[in-house]
Amino acid sequence: MLFVKNASYTASGRAILRPLSLDVGKGQDCLVLGPSGCGKTTLLYLMAGMLRAGAGEVVFGDHSYSSMSEDEMDSLRAAQFGFVFQRLHLIGHLTVWQNIALAQTKGDESRLNGLIDALGLSSMKHQKAQDLSVGEAQRVAIARAVANNPAIIFADEPTSSLDDKNTDVVMDL
Repeated sequence: MLFVKNASYTASGRAILRPLSLDVGKGQDCLVLGPSGCGKTTLLYLMAGMLRAGAGEVVFGDHSYSSMSEDEMDSLRAAQFGFVFQRLHLIGHLTVWQNIALAQTKGDESRLNGLIDALGLSSMKHQKAQDLSVGEAQRVAIARAVANNPAIIFADEPTSSLDDKNTDVVMDL
């Protein structure tokens, strides 16, 4: 489903990610562990097509990123990928529901409401994102990541601000 072949990334003349390869099949989980600053987030961004590999190849299905335009990459990301970033990137003046709905291309209101319920966000559905706790905001970001029922979810420390109960709910989701 997702192949990384000898991909590397350099920024400001410094090797951020040395050549590496991996193959993630459909239905598989891939957990990347390592110390701070070792390139985990860079790898995630390369796999998601948000950065272009300096060398090597990244392929999702039959889509080779190196041959795709930025518009084509944007369309692929919108249709196939969900994201949970370290910095959550919620829009503060929008409500919980609106932030989640932004990611959905299918307009499935019942799915959005189901996600909101499943993640314990029902009572804050109309609350602005700027007024949420860090853990609440993280659950909104997770709901947004899965709202479109993506083929792949890229998650960078997705449960770092959640308690054990909410971590279990998120992992089950």
